[in-house]
Formats: sequence, structure tokens, C-alpha cells
Amino acid sequence: MQNERSDKLRSPELLPAGEKERTLSLLDYTLLWAGMTINIVAFSLGAQYYNSGDGLSPWMLVLVVFIGYGLVTALTVLVGDIGTKYGVPFAVYTRAAFGYKGSFLAGLVRSIPCFYWFGFQTWVGACSLNMIVGIIMPGFDNVTLMLILFAVFQIVNALFGMEAMAKFDWLAVPCLGIMFAVIVVAICQEYNVSIPDIMNVHAAGNYSIAFAVSGIAGGWITMALNGPDLSRQIKRTPDYQNEGLVKRNRRAILGQLIGLMAVGIIAMIVGMAAGIYTGEWDLNNVVYSLFSNNMVLLVFCFIAIAFAQWSTNTAANLMPPAYILLNIFPKLKFWMTTIISGVIGLLMMPWKQQGGDFLVVIQSQFSTLLGPIMGIMLADYFIIRKSVLNVDDLYNEGGQYEYTKGFNMSAIATMVLSFGISLFGGDYSFFVGLVVSVIIYTVLMKAFTLKKYEQHIGIEVPFKEHN
Repeated sequence: MQNERSDKLRSPELLPAGEKERTLSLLDYTLLWAGMTINIVAFSLGAQYYNSGDGLSPWMLVLVVFIGYGLVTALTVLVGDIGTKYGVPFAVYTRAAFGYKGSFLAGLVRSIPCFYWFGFQTWVGACSLNMIVGIIMPGFDNVTLMLILFAVFQIVNALFGMEAMAKFDWLAVPCLGIMFAVIVVAICQEYNVSIPDIMNVHAAGNYSIAFAVSGIAGGWITMALNGPDLSRQIKRTPDYQNEGLVKRNRRAILGQLIGLMAVGIIAMIVGMAAGIYTGEWDLNNVVYSLFSNNMVLLVFCFIAIAFAQWSTNTAANLMPPAYILLNIFPKLKFWMTTIISGVIGLLMMPWKQQGGDFLVVIQSQFSTLLGPIMGIMLADYFIIRKSVLNVDDLYNEGGQYEYTKGFNMSAIATMVLSFGISLFGGDYSFFVGLVVSVIIYTVLMKAFTLKKYEQHIGIEVPFKEHN
């Protein structure tokens, strides 16, 4: 088939990353993940998983976080190999699995959690800023103004790209680490307990391991899907093509083991300790209850909380949907789609949904929603294409990923069927959707799609610039 060169598939920000664009060192990548991991959601989930003694104990939480973040790390590295090896982002690779137009649907579904969390975490940061200004200027109370200003600050930072986000984390992560240490010390002094006392608190254990793990993983499946967006920015060795999967992605693996898993366990344990002894899940309220008599420490903690939301939102909740909207609306610019993503997140007003263990439930629901897309991508890249891509046709309308008028019906059918089946999985819904989607997609592709549409399996075609 004669490929039709199509500018609308070639937005500059979506083109394969070359060696010059790969600027993140191992330390940069580790700090990037640490900055994303230390956030209000991780802290609050720790408190909500205890759920006034009805949920998990601290040691059980450590186990659940270890399993959940271990799963996220594995999935992120597997999907991220697309970015490491070929330099293409999530929004572009979905063209291979879903078709040029089908990728729009997958992208929109994946963007929903990003919009939600950007709005929620911006609200948390705005509340912190509002309290800071209220301390400096007694009587001031305008969360709406702080919400708008904080959103603008984050959007501007995101416009400078991944390297700027990583550099901000050099400031944010130490501040957050100090704040968490101060919170632990304050809890131990205020309630006359030690760290062993905290870790040995009993709980009823009314959450199943599967539900708890899916809740932990749910918030990060969004970033696991966008593994290529991150890995395409990491420096790689000249001999990467001859290296195996693990060796090729060793920087990504090590960066996440430290930045996600280790930091994540600490963040949730501190959150659970705060929930146990203060009865609060909102970090702003926890800080105020502990340090209301120390204005300097109080202001520092509120600043650190704002930094926590900022460091998470730019890389995890603004960049991914901005790329996705670029794929859908190629005439727009990256700065436009970044602003649009931020505005949508604010208009959703997710902070209005609060109460009980709502964060745990929402995380689990998002994991159920995204599990099938993850399964389809893994099956397409590793089972169907055996990790060998025709990169050039990803950017050429009319190429091998055209399928049925731009839609791969095998992927669409798999996504719908897997999601429907997963709804009957109860606490195991995420795992059901993930596994079932791999099976259904592989069967449909081999039974129907590959027989009708030539995919040149095993033939690698590099990206070609316009003549």
C-alpha cells in the first residue's frame, strides 16, 4: 500500500525522541518518580486504608504497597520499552494497537484519571497556599483565586518540558522528605508513641489484598500506560539495540524501585500514622493540628504540600493528556493542549467528592477502567509484534495501521468486552480486565485482523523525515 505522508500525524512533540532529547539521568528519573510519588493522594490513601481501624494494619499496608508498586513498576517498564527502544510516546503507539482513529478513543479513556487528579491535587495545593496567605495576611480567605494561580504555575512549568519538571523535583523532594520526618517526630512526641508502636497497631483487615493492591496500583496505572512518555526521555547506551529488555531499561527499573516503591512505602506509612492518631486524612488538616502553635513550621509544611502537588501534577497529570489531545487535534500546539488539560481538570471539580474511603474506591475504579488498555498494549507489543515496530507507518496515514477506516476493531471489541467482564470480578476487577484483555486481543488479532491486514510482523522500519 502506498503510504500517504500526513502532517497531521506528525506533531513535533509526538515525533520519536532522538538522542539529544534524552536528557534524564538516573538521578533525574529517580527524583522525578519520587516527586510524583510524594503527594496528597499517597499520604491520604495511607490514612484511608486504616479507615478508623476497619481497614489494613501498618504492616499489611507495607505488603500491599510493595505488591502494588512492584506491579506498577513491572508494567511501566514493560510498556516503557516502547519509548526506550523507539522513542515514541503512548499517544502514538496506540495507533498501532487501536488504529489511527481508534487511538483517539483509547487516549480519551486514559485521560479521564489525569483530569480528575490534576483538579483534585491542584485544589489541595490551593488550600495550602490559601492558608499560607491567611497566616501572612490575617483575614484572607480566597481558595478560588489560589486555585487559579496554582494551576497557572503548574501549567507554565509543564510547558518547559520533562527536564524542567525533573529539575523542580530537586527542590521539591528534599522539602517533602523533611516535612514527613517532622510529622513523624511530632506524632511520636504528641501521642507518646514510638515507630514500633505505630507499626504494631492492629486493624480489622476488612479490605481484601486484591482490592487494596488494585487501589494502590490504580492511581499509577495511568503513568504505567504512559511509560513510553517517560522512558523516551532517559539517556540510553549506544548499544541499546543489542541489549535485552531488563538491561536496556535498567535505569527505569532502578529509578522506580527507589523513587516509587521505597518513597511510596514511606509516604503511605506516614499517612497511616497520621490517620491513626489525628483521625485526619487531609494533609493540610494534619499539619495544622500538629503545628498550629509554630507558625514557621506550619508555613514550611504548607509550602511543602503545595510542592508535592506541583511535582506530581506536571509530569503525571498534565503532560500525558496534553500529548493525547495533540494526537486527536494535531493542529493545536503543545502549550494549547496543556492549558486545555488543566482547564478540564478544574472544571471537573473533583474536590467536591469527599467522605469515608472515597480515594481508595476511586483508585480501584480507575484501575478497572484502564486495565484493558494496558492488556491490549502489552499483547500488541510483545505477543503480536514481538517488540519489533514499523515506526514510520505510525506517522503515515494510510499505512499498515489503517485497519478498518482507521479503527482496529479487534482492539475496540477487546476493550469493551474486557471492561464488561471485569465488572463481575469484584475485588479482582483490575486483574480480570488486564488478563482477559491480553487473551481476547491476541485471539482476535490472530483469528481475524492479521489475516485481513498485513502487519509485516518482525520487520523493523525506522522513522523517516519528509523529503
